[in-house]
Amino acid sequence: MQQHHYLGLKWLGGKSLRYIAQLEGEWVALIGWSSAAKNCGARERYIGWSGEKKYRRLRFIANNSRFLILPWVSQKNLASKILSLNLKRICSDFELVYGHPIYLAETFVDESRFKGTCYKAANWKHVGYSEGYSRSSQRYYHHGQVKAVYIYNLCKRANEILSGDLIPYDVSLLKDRRRLETMIKFPIDSLLKRVEEFTDPRSKQGRRHPLATVLSIAVCAVLSGCRCYRAIGDWSNSLSSEELIRFGSNRGTPPSEPTIRRLIKRIDADKFDRHMGQWLLEQKLLEMPNGLKGCGIAIDGKTLRGSHNGSRSPKGIHLLSAVIHKEGIVFAQEEVDEKTNEIKHVKPLFKNIDIEGAIVTADALHTQTETAKYLVEEKKADFLFTVKENQPTLLGDIKYLDLKKTPNPGRITKPPIKDMGV
Repeated sequence: MQQHHYLGLKWLGGKSLRYIAQLEGEWVALIGWSSAAKNCGARERYIGWSGEKKYRRLRFIANNSRFLILPWVSQKNLASKILSLNLKRICSDFELVYGHPIYLAETFVDESRFKGTCYKAANWKHVGYSEGYSRSSQRYYHHGQVKAVYIYNLCKRANEILSGDLIPYDVSLLKDRRRLETMIKFPIDSLLKRVEEFTDPRSKQGRRHPLATVLSIAVCAVLSGCRCYRAIGDWSNSLSSEELIRFGSNRGTPPSEPTIRRLIKRIDADKFDRHMGQWLLEQKLLEMPNGLKGCGIAIDGKTLRGSHNGSRSPKGIHLLSAVIHKEGIVFAQEEVDEKTNEIKHVKPLFKNIDIEGAIVTADALHTQTETAKYLVEEKKADFLFTVKENQPTLLGDIKYLDLKKTPNPGRITKPPIKDMGV
């Protein structure tokens, strides 16, 4: 490879595998695989990746970084045949060596040297071009050598798996001893008691799993990172018999995805959301002897993705949520009517919640006198608001103070009042 390949072979980046193809005992080709390229716009668009999900899933892609047919070998269709045979085993080999499979293969072809014929013949898909950058010593530099990007799906649902909420292999990782120990410590008993307060909307005929079992499994699946019914179903199927017993199931088989989906759609969603938010807050308070005193709580509004239905909510469902800063736990939320705004929903959001001593943070929209008085006088909490142009008088007062000239209070024992412009 070092002698005959135009790129040589000093090393293969990250997780690597090297193959030798033989024909009648003679070497005919060499293949090198390495970890996937960290950034590739054509690949990201093809998969549908966005945000941090790409960096969590890159390990499930391998890069065919070297492929060399030895110069003295000449046989028709040899290259595409070798690629086809190699692709049939690369997934299981990665799992054997590195402990996880791969779902997608990628490669970069320099079209100034090659046409990529063998990749096309082996059913690889051309998805675009690179931008001509290379990475060296944690930095990127532009070399101008644009290459064609080819992709090969190693399973039928490769894109769906890589862009989904939960990779099936991630579920199998949860079957080890670490998750069992975590589940033993998890307060499933208190969760079951809270869920048992709901009335089962199903008829007794054909009811296979208790209401508390199905809903508790769904809650734990969401807390584990599942964001769709299929992911919740996969998480449920991964439960061991010991874990199912803790969830109150004596059947030995977990509830399926259709069972979970049908039941969730039939319960009172708003009531269930309030109960689970209160339960999460109670679990948090058990770890805090002083309650929420000094705890940061953020209030923020978001429009639910995919909630546009054209009639009830043409602009999508908008929710105002209360989130504990450190853990990111949403313990309360209110739907914001399209005819109002978030400001009017702050009081209903904290109506039945004790936030005494907490520090409530919010963006500039909630920088309102009435909201501040409500938090301080009625809820006995503190606040930290952002000030922007929607409060011109307050913003002008702050600019007049010229706070940049104020000494750092952490470095002095007594603030010099004369330097604060008072």
